Amino acid sequence: MRSFCLSALLLCTLLPAGLRAATPVRVPDLAEKSQVAPRWFGPNAFPVPEITDGRVRDRLTLEVAGDYYRGHLAAGQDDTYDLFLRAWIPLFSDRVNLTLWMPVVECWRYDASVREARRILSDPAGDPGFGSGDVYVSLDIQLLKEGGRRPSVLIRSVLKTASANCFGYARDYDSPGYFFDATVGKGWGPFRLSATTGFLCWQTGTGRQNDAVQYGLGAFYDGRIVNLAAQWGGYVGWERCGDAPMSLRVRLGFDAGRFEPFLQAQQGLNDYPFTQLRLGCAYRF
Repeated sequence: MRSFCLSALLLCTLLPAGLRAATPVRVPDLAEKSQVAPRWFGPNAFPVPEITDGRVRDRLTLEVAGDYYRGHLAAGQDDTYDLFLRAWIPLFSDRVNLTLWMPVVECWRYDASVREARRILSDPAGDPGFGSGDVYVSLDIQLLKEGGRRPSVLIRSVLKTASANCFGYARDYDSPGYFFDATVGKGWGPFRLSATTGFLCWQTGTGRQNDAVQYGLGAFYDGRIVNLAAQWGGYVGWERCGDAPMSLRVRLGFDAGRFEPFLQAQQGLNDYPFTQLRLGCAYRF
């Protein structure tokens, strides 16, 4: 009898603990929109990914650039400046690249109308702010090489870190994210076309994540001196709360041996309310 009583007491003690352990700390309300989305944050929070031409880089390449973003979420001032770095690193095969990029330093200034539109509480309107951005790590794999009528196929697996530190100023999500995409490209002499589709997601901080379908088209011209690229792309999330950014990009580069100075412009559409100008230079080893 004493063994039975002790067993019953132990069971009564453990059973509530087991029930408590099986109960979520917070049950997310899927009908509640988080508004952790590109429309309500800075231009580097989770921008529209750039579209490749469907090929990996065959040489180590470093790129440094300066950006200016003009925001259009509200009628007032919304300016962002940053220093941008990127590296394409060939790995153990001519079919695999490691690509790294990040906005190293970001500076911003906006007025009260932008602060109210983004519902920022911790940043006085009109005061300039400084911070750093997230790091992106991409593994690029050449699934198929182009040949004859066969197009090239490139797949990317990209991780966005949570290394930025300006969530309170609505500059970044302070959460990880990632995307996978596949790009098909085909060239005709110096001209080339590509199309991409994929899956993109990020944590919203409400016990769930926002999943998005990614898309894009690209057109490229690689001349002896001048290089041109035009891109249209974006992604569409499921929350429908400012999570469907779209943009048009145009890049003009000049082939100067190992150096390639370039100028890039981007016009945000839909839920990416920014206009970007980028001036930079790439160096091919």
